[in-house]
Amino acid sequence: MKLAICTDVLANLPYPDMLDKVKSLGINAVEMTSGGWADCPHVKTSELLSDAGKRKSFLAELEKRGMEIAAFNCSGNPLAPGALGEQHTRTSYETAELAGKLGVKKIVMMSGLPAGSAGDKTPNWITSTITLPDYMPGVIDYQWNQVACPMVEEIC
Repeated sequence: MKLAICTDVLANLPYPDMLDKVKSLGINAVEMTSGGWADCPHVKTSELLSDAGKRKSFLAELEKRGMEIAAFNCSGNPLAPGALGEQHTRTSYETAELAGKLGVKKIVMMSGLPAGSAGDKTPNWITSTITLPDYMPGVIDYQWNQVACPMVEEIC
């Protein structure tokens, strides 16, 4: 079993210092945030995507310590209506692209919460029964069949 640490707990440290700290704890793998709700203190996703030299330097810091990226984390709410959902969807795709360029095999993320209906502007996960009251089947159909499942199918 490999042990990794989510590096946001060391957000106050610059990237090389964070890696040194993790290594000093006897941990050789890191999970780093790259999108979603996180500030992404150690992974500047857009910069790394646009500059092969930065990607090479980024990986070199890990390699010289004998460390690896266990996963990127872009947990957020890509299903949210409006700007938040659009931003988190974009960072999800950027994370997947960066993972491919860096050889990272795992991405941690959340599906998030869709709106309760097409016109709703607030994320709303329905937790009551799907048969009573009688309007619930339509809400469940919207959230799953019209929003959540198509997004998952597109990503996968």
